[in-house]
Amino acid sequence: MDRFSGLEAKLKARVGDLSPEKVVFVGVGNRSRGDDAVGPAVIDMLADRVPQAIDAGPAPENVTGLIKRLKPSAVVFIDALLFRDLPPGTPAIVETGDIRHLGESTHTLSLDVVMEYLKAETGADVFMIGVQPERIADGEGMTPGLETATEKIASAIASALKKG
Repeated sequence: MDRFSGLEAKLKARVGDLSPEKVVFVGVGNRSRGDDAVGPAVIDMLADRVPQAIDAGPAPENVTGLIKRLKPSAVVFIDALLFRDLPPGTPAIVETGDIRHLGESTHTLSLDVVMEYLKAETGADVFMIGVQPERIADGEGMTPGLETATEKIASAIASALKKG
């Protein structure tokens, strides 16, 4: 099982039985900072494939009101996360409260804070798909390896939500 089919299986176990309208995907990242764009890039690919896909840009705290109004059963953040020992492009499920222990976020306000807030406010299952970046640099586009990973992550998410 490769890293992307493993992601699909874990997502299916987590959100596969939920109504797709009740699962909100939130891409976090800065499109002008290389592989930090992975979250918004996945959201771009999901826009026509899942009912709820939000590009939060670099400030996920700015979309919490919108997310709460959707009354989700699950909220899945997608963001670059600097893990210590994973190859670039590797996705991993990260639980609320674990971000600061597993790797380094590229954002000023840790996603942990936003995730914990949404979990408390909505009662939803809130977690993250962290993706190991190869390069984060101002003014750079995504690396080819992360562009490929982005496509595979979007496909895994869309497949996990399909019934049957």
